[in-house]
Amino acid sequence: MDAGTQQQYAETFHGLHRKGDPLILFNAWDVATAKAIAKTSSAIATSSGAVASALGYADGEGVPFDMVTGLVSRISASVSVPVSIDLEAGYGDTPDAAAKSATKVLEAGAIGINIEDGLSERKRQLVSPEQLAAKIKAVRATAQRLGIHLFINARTDPFLLKFGSPDQCLNEAARRAKVYADAGADGIFVPGLTDLTLIEKFVRLTPLPVNIMVTQGLPEIPDLARVGVRRVSLGPWPMMAALRVIGQAAAAVAASKQYGTFLQPNAAAGA
Repeated sequence: MDAGTQQQYAETFHGLHRKGDPLILFNAWDVATAKAIAKTSSAIATSSGAVASALGYADGEGVPFDMVTGLVSRISASVSVPVSIDLEAGYGDTPDAAAKSATKVLEAGAIGINIEDGLSERKRQLVSPEQLAAKIKAVRATAQRLGIHLFINARTDPFLLKFGSPDQCLNEAARRAKVYADAGADGIFVPGLTDLTLIEKFVRLTPLPVNIMVTQGLPEIPDLARVGVRRVSLGPWPMMAALRVIGQAAAAVAASKQYGTFLQPNAAAGA
């Protein structure tokens, strides 16, 4: 991908975070799923959990980083839409490590990243907001040097890691969102936040586009759009649904000793 096309994709991706019409990301985990999703979606984003599961590793930076960059490169070469990558905690605990990781994924064709504050030394724990802010600043400087308007989606995990009561989690997430915005983040991602009243309050507390992840109990997309959410991620749920379908189909074939629908023309991979 040439630099001009990559920068165009980056600007397009920024523009997809609209009030009243949130970006819906049906997360991919390999080239095949990315290509299938890109047929009807305006952008591709990976799920670190789904990618790790597909490759046989644990989530939380368990996938070797060269495999991550290889995947980004292959996806970027296979679709004609912007590609955002879940960079987890930046594959390192220092700003320099995060900047080096960002360089690699940018060189591989990504135009957006998620980078989180709930992982340190491959353990699920909240780091200080200043630590992630320093990474964000380093990543932003790297992207500017490469001439790419990288979308930095700062993920904050008070809700996932049960920082306290729902109100305490909300206040902590809002405090961190301000720190990350000041550091140069473009969006704020709050997994585990599912209560519509709290979501609406959080949207009002931060100037950043708010990203919500689908999970059980989450309000419907029109409700999220109404309260100002600008991005909705399906996370690992698409992969889990696909695996459930495959498991059920395999069981049906094994039990019936029939091919079922697998020989129908539209079901053939090469049709």
